Amino acid sequence: MLHADEQLDNAEEAASRAIDLLPEEGEQLRVYQCHRILGEIYHSKGDTEKAIRHFEVALGNASSFNMEDQLFWIHCSLSKLFSGTGRFDDAHLHIERAKSHTTNDPYYLGHVMELQADFWYGQRIFERAGSEASHAADVYEKLGAAQDLGECRKLLQRIDEQMNNPVVSDESGVDGAGELLEMLPLPACINVPF
Repeated sequence: MLHADEQLDNAEEAASRAIDLLPEEGEQLRVYQCHRILGEIYHSKGDTEKAIRHFEVALGNASSFNMEDQLFWIHCSLSKLFSGTGRFDDAHLHIERAKSHTTNDPYYLGHVMELQADFWYGQRIFERAGSEASHAADVYEKLGAAQDLGECRKLLQRIDEQMNNPVVSDESGVDGAGELLEMLPLPACINVPF
C-alpha cells in the first residue's frame, strides 16, 4: 500500500523489516513477496542494481517452489526495468521467459502482448507495437479488464501519435528516420557512375 501511495522510503523500510522478522522456514511466500516489492520500490526510485538484486532473489524463491504465476510477474517486472534502461536484449529475454509462464491464461497472454508492444514502442518499431497492443486491447475487452484496457489504449494512443507525428529532434533531424525512410519508394536499380 505504501508503494502504491508513492511513499517509497516508508515502503522500503516496511518490506526490509518484514524480511528481517520472518522466519527462514515456512514463510517463503511472504519473503518472496517482500523481495518482489523491494524490486518494484527500487525500480521506482531508479536504483536499477538494487531492483535487479531483489527481483533475482524473488525469482530464486519462486523457482524453488514452482510458483508459475509469480515467475510470470517477476519476468514482466524485469522486462519493464531493462526496457526502461535501454537494455533491450535483457528485456526481450524476460518477455520470452514471461511467455513461458502464461499457462494459456488469457489475461497473462494479454499482459505479455502489451509488454511486447511496449518493448517495440521503446525500440520505435511502431507498426508492430500497434498491432500487438491492439491484440492485447481485444483480450482485455473480452475479459472485461477495464483498467488494463484503459492503460493499453493509452499505449495505443502514444503509438498512433508517433506514427502520425514524427518528433523533430534538435540534434539529429527527425526522430524515427529509419521508419520514414522505409516508407519512401525506392527505385529497383540504382546506377552509380565511377
